Amino acid sequence: MAKRREEPHEEHADESWLIPYSDLMTLLLALFIVLFASSTIQEEKFRAVMSSLAGAFGVSDGSSVIEMFPEGSIIPLDLNALPPQPPSQAGDDEDGDEDGGGAFKNQMDGLYASLERYVSGNSLEGTIGLEFSGENVMITLKSDIWFKSGSAEITGGMVNLARTLSALLRDSQDAEHPLEVVVTGHTDNVPIRTSRYPSNWYLSMERAFNFLAVLLENKELDPGSFSARGYGEYQPIADNGTPEGRQMNRRVELMVSRQNRRNE
Repeated sequence: MAKRREEPHEEHADESWLIPYSDLMTLLLALFIVLFASSTIQEEKFRAVMSSLAGAFGVSDGSSVIEMFPEGSIIPLDLNALPPQPPSQAGDDEDGDEDGGGAFKNQMDGLYASLERYVSGNSLEGTIGLEFSGENVMITLKSDIWFKSGSAEITGGMVNLARTLSALLRDSQDAEHPLEVVVTGHTDNVPIRTSRYPSNWYLSMERAFNFLAVLLENKELDPGSFSARGYGEYQPIADNGTPEGRQMNRRVELMVSRQNRRNE
C-alpha cells in the first residue's frame, strides 16, 4: 500500500516582536498623558482621561499607568509663573524693526517736510516737483529755468538751489541711518552731435555731474553716498512733440533713499 504523502505545513510567523512593541506603545501613551496633564489643573479629569485612553489601547483598566502618578503628584501649569519675555534689543525702534525702519521713516518725513517748506515758501511749485513714497524722496528740477536746449551749464539760480538742497540733505543725515542720493540727468529728443556732446547720453550725464559737483561743494556731505547717471532722451515725462513738453524733459532728478549696506 502506497505511503500517503504528507502535505508540507506552513510555519507560523514569529510574533514575539509584538510584546516589546506593545510595551513601547504603553510607554508612549504614558508620555503623552504626562504632557496632557501638564496643561490642565483638574487632577480628577486627568486620571479619568488616563483610564479611558489606557482602556482604549487594551492596557488593563489603566491602573498600571495611573500608579505611575501618585495622588497629588500632578503639577498644574501656571502661566503666571513662566519667565517674562526678554526685553527688546537696544536700538529697536517703535515699530519693532531691528534694522531701524521707524527711525529711517522719521528721517525721510523730516526731509520731505523741509523740502515742501522750501518749495512753497519760494513759490517754486512750477519748477521743482516733489514725490514721497514713504521710503524715497524724488526731487525733480523740471524747467528751462535750469537748462537750455543742448546745454548742461549750471546757471546762477541753479547753483543757489543746489547749495540749498545740499544744506537740507546735510541736516537730514544720520550716521546710523545714512542716505543715498542718485542724481540723474535727462534731455529732450532733439538730436545733438557736437565735439563736446556726441549724443544726448553725454549731455544728460554732464547735467547730472554738474549739479552733483555743486552739491558736493558742501564738505559736510559724504561723497560716498552720492552718484550720478544719465538717461538721455529715453525717459521723458512729457510729450517731446511740443516745445512745452521738451522743456519739461530737460531736467535733473535727485532720488534720496536709504543707503544700501554693502559691507554687511
